Amino acid sequence: MTDRSKTGAGPETDPKKTTVRRAGLVVLGLIILAGLLGYGGYWLSTGADEGARVHAQGNVVGGSFRVFSLGGGMVTEGDFRGSWTIVWFVDPRCPPERCQPPLKALDQTLVTMKRKGQPVLPLVVSLDARAEDPDTLKDYVMGVAPHIFPVFATPNMTQAMTRLYHAPYALEPGQSYYQSAPSFVVMTPEGHYAGMLPVTEDAAGLTAGLEQIMARSGQNRE
Repeated sequence: MTDRSKTGAGPETDPKKTTVRRAGLVVLGLIILAGLLGYGGYWLSTGADEGARVHAQGNVVGGSFRVFSLGGGMVTEGDFRGSWTIVWFVDPRCPPERCQPPLKALDQTLVTMKRKGQPVLPLVVSLDARAEDPDTLKDYVMGVAPHIFPVFATPNMTQAMTRLYHAPYALEPGQSYYQSAPSFVVMTPEGHYAGMLPVTEDAAGLTAGLEQIMARSGQNRE
């Protein structure tokens, strides 16, 4: 019978070295795990999976979203439940004479509907998802529409939202800014798609069109 203590079975059987090796493997595992968690945090923070987290919720137009207010707070579709919602996408780099008139008309419509006791909330989403200065977005929108608080999102969420709400997500031909959506999307207080209104309408036309959509949607819900 061979005495292993005399012949030597190799360093693998040394208890101290085995313990050190196991500790090294544990440390290596922790390093790999930390790296994966770090990448996962970066992935989430840059919105790499945003497109997978939005869904239509049974709507032919519209659905869930996750955007940020100018103060940095998160806003979702659930925050608009109980009120009619008007959704529009605009790039604050768009020339004011082209894209601010719809904002003015929408703002005036909101004031009119509030006087009539109709809860209507605007969701104006910036198409300039990489803008570094939120004050630019604030000044562009609230400078002409003080009752509208714009929001912004990650590039992936912005793109996913435009798909859901049937809005373009492409640069204006020959320009460095994105095309604004040609229509306002109207969602019911329950979060269902109700209709669209052209952004070319003035405040009176926009108000009349919105009231028609509300009346039609109300009949459908009865």
